[in-house]
Amino acid sequence: MHGFRKRFYTPRTFFHDLREVLSELPAFKDAARSGRISRAFAEKIMLAVTQVNGCRYCAYGHTRMALKEGVAPGEIEEILSAELGRFPEEEAVALAFAQHWAETAGQPDPEAERRFREYYGPAVSADILHWMRMINMGNLMGNTLDAVLHRLGFRQSS
Repeated sequence: MHGFRKRFYTPRTFFHDLREVLSELPAFKDAARSGRISRAFAEKIMLAVTQVNGCRYCAYGHTRMALKEGVAPGEIEEILSAELGRFPEEEAVALAFAQHWAETAGQPDPEAERRFREYYGPAVSADILHWMRMINMGNLMGNTLDAVLHRLGFRQSS
């Protein structure tokens, strides 16, 4: 779409992702309930993906949720500006991988994915990937709305 530079859904990609997310819904529910990763960490992961995709709705909503979960405003600012150097390793690995995953439209470098899975193990890495897939879909839905608004002549800042 001329002048609109964010990734957004086409009908084909939307239905592909919808099928994938719906097929993973039981595993996502398990990830959310398991406690293997905290809600604060999940919010950070979702903000890392959102930073890449640029969804203004998700950035706003998940910033509010991250604050509610006790994430420091400075940490949120660092994630949203792609500055991950001061995060502890146990978070930085996931946040950097989440950014890479989003930058490659869910097709990360195999070696990067292998290292990510090795670092967290099967259960936690699967949980992190579920959070990434869910927020990615939300991001692209928000960006699709903005693409439609752009096409209709409504201009948004950011």
